Amino acid sequence: GKKRMPNDVAPYSEAVTEAAKAIAKALDLIRDASKPISTTYGLVIGDRMEAWRERNLDAITRRTRSILKHRNLAETGPVAEQIGIQLLEAAQGETRPEMQELWATLLANAMDPDRRDDVRQEFITMLKQFHPTDALVLKMMCENFSIDNYVAPRSLNQLGELAGTRESSVAVSMRHLVSLTCLDGGPDAYRLTWFGMELFRACTP
Repeated sequence: GKKRMPNDVAPYSEAVTEAAKAIAKALDLIRDASKPISTTYGLVIGDRMEAWRERNLDAITRRTRSILKHRNLAETGPVAEQIGIQLLEAAQGETRPEMQELWATLLANAMDPDRRDDVRQEFITMLKQFHPTDALVLKMMCENFSIDNYVAPRSLNQLGELAGTRESSVAVSMRHLVSLTCLDGGPDAYRLTWFGMELFRACTP
């Protein structure tokens, strides 16, 4: 077959390097409250960041810093590369405030020495597939029912926090959360899984 030249891998290597630089810069901005957060993230995945991605990363960085400041941490811990890079790469594409809040909290917990073991790499993959209603349904399940309780979509829809949310939307979210292994059961009743509980914990301040 064709002999691969050494520079065949250069574009990928450069992309990883630039991604790591951007992530390191974002994490540095979060850790050092004396530095202003501004549009200085530079390159990500080998290309100049689009303005909307930069704004998303800026918003999440600001919120993460705010969460950590509220905890009065003496020092933040190092973030595993596979967690930090994947998390911020995924988060920079998110425009919905509800989901940005989850990403910021997940990152804050990954940087908190007392919470970092709550954050697993697979949670990033799952959160990328979440709709805001999914997050709300999981929150309601975790806060109102035990892992042994089977719950009908209508029961969730009756909770005050879900006022105005269509029962059909809740039902769709519950089925989607089953596909993500956060819930078990269906089609008329569902219950929490341990995975769903741990994901919720990792995304909770």
